[in-house]
Amino acid sequence: MGEIDNKLLYQLILGFFIGSIVATIVHEYGHFFTAKLLGYDARVSYAYTTWRNTIYHDFVDSLTRDERIKIRTNEYFPRKEEYAALMKRIKDENFLITLGGPLLTIIIGTAGFIFALVNRKSFNGETLLQKQWILLFTALFWLRETGNYVMELLFTVSRGRFPYGNDETILARYFEIDTWLISFVLAVIGFFVVLIIYKRFIPDESKTTFLLAGLVGGLGGYLLWLFLFGPIFMP
Repeated sequence: MGEIDNKLLYQLILGFFIGSIVATIVHEYGHFFTAKLLGYDARVSYAYTTWRNTIYHDFVDSLTRDERIKIRTNEYFPRKEEYAALMKRIKDENFLITLGGPLLTIIIGTAGFIFALVNRKSFNGETLLQKQWILLFTALFWLRETGNYVMELLFTVSRGRFPYGNDETILARYFEIDTWLISFVLAVIGFFVVLIIYKRFIPDESKTTFLLAGLVGGLGGYLLWLFLFGPIFMP
C-alpha cells in the first residue's frame, strides 16, 4: 500500500478537513434554497437549517379556542377541510425541504464521481495533480451518507435509541417505510463509491496516506466544525 508521504499527508488532511466543512455547509444550503423556493423564511446555521411558513402560523393563530379543541378531538368544524389541506401542504413541503439537503450532497458527489469515471485514464500516474484530488474530494461528498450512518449506529448503541431527527429518518417516515432503510441504502451506495475511488483512482503509493488523512482530516474537520468553528462563524 506504500509508505506514508508526510507532505501529501498534511495536504490531504487539510483537504479532508476543508471538504468535510464544505460538504456540511452545502448540505444545509440544499435545505435553505429549497425552503426559499417554496416561499419560506429560512436561516442557515453551522449544522442545521430552520424554516418558517408564515401562512401556516397565521392560520393557526386565527383558530378559535373551540376550533383548537375540535382539532385535538378530530371533530368537524367549518374550516376543518381548509386546515387539513394546509397540513398536507406543510407536510409535503417539509418533505421537499428535508430532501433538499441530502439531494444536493448526492448530486454533487455523483457529478464528481461520474466525471472521474469519464476521465479515469488520466489517473494512471504514480501521483495525482491538484485538480484530480479536488475532483475526487467532490466525489467524496458521498462519504457524508456513509459517515452519517456510522454516527447514527454509534448514537443508537450509546443512547439506546435511533436518532429520529436526521434527514433520512424524516424522509423514511414520510414514505411510511422502515426508519433505517433510506439511511442504510445511501450508506451502502456511499461506501461503494468511496471503495471504487480508493481502489481505482488512488495510486498504490498513496493509499496508506489517503486512509490516514481521511481518518484524521475527515473526523477532525467534522468534530472541530461541529463543536468549535461552526458555532463561531455560523451561529
